[in-house]
Amino acid sequence: MERFLTDLFSFFDLAPRGAFKIKGEQIDGAFTHEGTDYLLEAKWRDEPSANADLYTFAGKIDGKLKNTLGVFISMSGYSKDALESNSHVNKLMILLDGADLVMVLENRISLPDMI
Repeated sequence: MERFLTDLFSFFDLAPRGAFKIKGEQIDGAFTHEGTDYLLEAKWRDEPSANADLYTFAGKIDGKLKNTLGVFISMSGYSKDALESNSHVNKLMILLDGADLVMVLENRISLPDMI
């Protein structure tokens, strides 16, 4: 999945950087869009991503520069508690799912416009 996302983000000139580790943290990737740095988290599992997954990723974002945000891609979507959370986590990241990626791949919206 990481290679696919790197190729997709490259296609839209978003200057992706592949997976890397910082101080014991695994980051699935990163990119820059309109002067903002984004960290990328990608989950390809059968079950929807839970609120705990979002909090874990938010902790990675919080430790970076103030203008860093995140994009969390969960191919199976998100649990109800993750979507209904009104915490600061929602202000730190954009949530995308498999249907969002299909829209990009079908050329219904560009990835930069979606972000």
